[in-house]
Amino acid sequence: MATPSSQKIGLWTLVMLVTGNLVGSGVFMLPATLAAFGSLCIGGWIATSVGAILLSLVFAGLSCRSTKTGGPHTYVHEAFGATAAFYTSWSYWVLSWVSNAALVVGAIGYTSSIFGGFSPIIIFLLEVFLILSISIINLYGLQIAGRFEFIITIFKLIPLVVVPIIGLLYIDSHNFIPFNATSDSTFSALNATALLALWAFIGLETGTVPGTEVENPKKNLPRAILIGTMIAAFIYIIGTAVIMGVVPREQLLTSKAPYADLATILFGGNWGIPVAFMGAICCIGALNGWTMVVSRIALGAANDGLFPAIFKKETASGVPLWGTIISSGCSIPFVALSMTPNLLDQFNFIIDFSLTLALVIYLTCIAAYFMILKRSGGLNKKEICIGIAALTFSLWTLIASSAVMLMWSTLILIAGVPVWLWQKRQPDRQLIK
Repeated sequence: MATPSSQKIGLWTLVMLVTGNLVGSGVFMLPATLAAFGSLCIGGWIATSVGAILLSLVFAGLSCRSTKTGGPHTYVHEAFGATAAFYTSWSYWVLSWVSNAALVVGAIGYTSSIFGGFSPIIIFLLEVFLILSISIINLYGLQIAGRFEFIITIFKLIPLVVVPIIGLLYIDSHNFIPFNATSDSTFSALNATALLALWAFIGLETGTVPGTEVENPKKNLPRAILIGTMIAAFIYIIGTAVIMGVVPREQLLTSKAPYADLATILFGGNWGIPVAFMGAICCIGALNGWTMVVSRIALGAANDGLFPAIFKKETASGVPLWGTIISSGCSIPFVALSMTPNLLDQFNFIIDFSLTLALVIYLTCIAAYFMILKRSGGLNKKEICIGIAALTFSLWTLIASSAVMLMWSTLILIAGVPVWLWQKRQPDRQLIK
């Protein structure tokens, strides 16, 4: 069903979608996590930001040539056919609702800290309530969800930019020592920080998913992807650099709220509660954006005959009905993993291999980039350089992934085999060649 022009989203709403999907819980905790590597982690952030911008240029180039709803799989479909497209959409769909579960856990975790903690059952009930609430907002229509995303992203970006800028005046260069706090070589340590930092950029491709639901998509899709990624890169780099330069390293290594520590040093008082509130807002904003995305991944795949036809069902306002309901429902068992400590460790493990899975998706899309551009009239030198640089970065970060993570990512692909075999046998399946 075509989306009426009155229900489409514009450039800046799409920019806020990309930025909001990128700036989630990671912006609050990664500065402390990466501090263990020393100040070279700033170099890791810069390297990852450059790599993320290169990847955004790849997706921008692809989105100029195809504006179908669904995102990455649509490019793989055009380049390599239905089977490769199914496994791309399957992996991306699973990755998305697993990531949503992490955002829900983060949002309620921050909220719980404001009120002194909740019991596990109350936390679980709040997590389910949040999933249902965001799903309902999305079911009202793309414009409603888009406006909500725009407002909440603006609300969370202002303090994430203003506080670090003020902090530039308070940097102590001694806090950047040591440069490499690990026993590994500088290259190995930089590689490890780049992989961790890349988690904060998973979602740069989400601007391609709404496709035909965007005003003037061939112009606005590539712009939004690039602008959103650059805004997020700026926030991550300046935030990490200022936190490391202002908060003493010994304190930062054990910090549970790096931004709260930064604000306390700058302004005095107790900033734990305001920063926890901001953390919850960041997670909720990212959850809203990813809920918009995950349902449309399934819709685009169903429209291409890759997913069951049930995912084609849309509401009167053009929202994927069962795509939203089923995707949100899949997140609920994963938020249940946060109810006990040992299962929470398993949950974090799932998030780790999701990063490896995302890199595999990116590598597949880079291959599609070369194939599609070659078919559409050849590659110019600029496009070749962008593609090779993005490929090099993706392979470099993938090196830091363990064999175990690669194995689990492979299992996700294998889990899709029966779905694909069943789907191929459906007599009413209309496969887009």
